[in-house]
Amino acid sequence: MFIQRRIIALSIALALICANSPATYANSRDRELNVMTYNMYPGTDFSEIFAAESFPELVSEVAEAYGDVQFSDPVERIDAIADQIEAGSPALVGLQEVALWRTGPIDDPAPATTVAYDFLQILLDELASRGLHYAPAAVQTNLDAELPAAGAAIVADVRYTDRVVILARTDLRTSQFKIEGSQAQAFPTLLTVPVVFGNVTIPRGWTSVDVKMRGKTYRFINAHLESFHPLVQFAQGAELLQGPAATTLPVILAGDFNSDAEAGEPTYQLLRGAGFADVWEQTRPNDPGYTWALFLENPSIFTAPTQRLDLVLTRGALHGTASDMVGEDPVTDVTPSGLRPSDHAGLTAAVVIEP
Repeated sequence: MFIQRRIIALSIALALICANSPATYANSRDRELNVMTYNMYPGTDFSEIFAAESFPELVSEVAEAYGDVQFSDPVERIDAIADQIEAGSPALVGLQEVALWRTGPIDDPAPATTVAYDFLQILLDELASRGLHYAPAAVQTNLDAELPAAGAAIVADVRYTDRVVILARTDLRTSQFKIEGSQAQAFPTLLTVPVVFGNVTIPRGWTSVDVKMRGKTYRFINAHLESFHPLVQFAQGAELLQGPAATTLPVILAGDFNSDAEAGEPTYQLLRGAGFADVWEQTRPNDPGYTWALFLENPSIFTAPTQRLDLVLTRGALHGTASDMVGEDPVTDVTPSGLRPSDHAGLTAAVVIEP
């Protein structure tokens, strides 16, 4: 019995030594995955368009909104977002509000096709100019709406298309990082709002990719949930759990959930109750980590953020080891013209895939 106990004690000691050996740490580092989520901000707020009470007012508000987009300087802001991606080198980037603005002749029944700002292409070009290798792995098109605009900035039809996108690095070895499949879908439950010419349904959706990393497969989900109606938002959270998150694979769930984590709002609690761990809470438990709003309407007039809406959550054989906000510093994270890159801070996270 004495010899048996000595053998057991020796085995435990050896296991502890191995678990804390440099080789083990090196293996953990090999399995560490860097991810990012970033809401890009389309350049304007649509609330005044929805609130218009007459057609002339609507046309004027659309022109004003397009003027806001021009003033927000999407190219300069996206250049700053590319800087953040370059600094963090994430393998996967979940993007929300990846706008596509197009114009056409006013009142032309054909869809507007002249591209004014394609946020996705601008970002890809900026990354490529830095020698970085990224490509879209999954794209979901949400709202695609066109309205006439008449004002000082523009007289034309203006078409806005909203997308959620996953970017993936393409320069990693397939033995280290390989995308095995992708999905993209709109939520079944959507918000419908009345406007002066009828009702408009606001599509929102998610994208996902299945990735094999050093022999282990996991799922990365990127989502953008409803911001204007908490019950619709909660239903969309449940649809995430019943849809792409209904898997036996380890899951990384990232995005703009529009549910304040620090306040413990219902959709956040729903996701946590489904077994998801909050990487920010794990790694920075004493930091509120507010990501919104860095400004309200004007990207050159800064505000103090008060809500933590942008999250990276994990479930399964994964654990977060680090996290950081990006684009939030009012001194260093501004464009040459003094603009914030977005009204949201981005969030980076390091996640280890357990053996």
